[in-house]
Amino acid sequence: MKHKALASLVVFLLLATTASALTLEGSCDIRFFGRSTLHNFDGTAACQPFTLTTSGEIGDSGIIRQTVVEVLVEEMDTGNSIRDKQMYAMFGQKSYPHIQGLFDDLDPDVVIKQLQAENDASAHLEFDLRIRDISQRVKAVTRDLVVNPEQISFTMVFPVSLVSFQLHPPSVLGFIKVDDQIQAEVRVLLLRH
Repeated sequence: MKHKALASLVVFLLLATTASALTLEGSCDIRFFGRSTLHNFDGTAACQPFTLTTSGEIGDSGIIRQTVVEVLVEEMDTGNSIRDKQMYAMFGQKSYPHIQGLFDDLDPDVVIKQLQAENDASAHLEFDLRIRDISQRVKAVTRDLVVNPEQISFTMVFPVSLVSFQLHPPSVLGFIKVDDQIQAEVRVLLLRH
């Protein structure tokens, strides 16, 4: 089912780009989940609005050029003001106010071939995640894809190691510590313009 839905997304993009450029206005809601010595916690954030536009420069079906999706650190919220202040300090929010997702060019023809070779359990989207001045490649599992003529929506799920970005997880009184691994769940909505 998921394989067919992803293929439908690519066909949708392919058909739209053969006639003219396609513009999709994007937004996303983010939930993140972590653990600490004392208890589990979760938080929310939203990415800044972004635009995806196809052009006819590569292949018959066009290409979606590199896209940057940004999240404002100061808008991340765990529902606990003390924890939030520690989180902003950990990210160095004053010097690095954004977390960025950097996406490569997307050629729909290539995506179709890739999806035909994958099964439902391995559908994924890769991008570079930049936190402060460090970028790392992320392979996000995709699920819950919905495609119709007006919009496309899907969820990306991926882990983030704080230590791998040279971040020091916050602690309270030296013994209540946040675990290194945070799970991110990003719900993406693309509206046809």
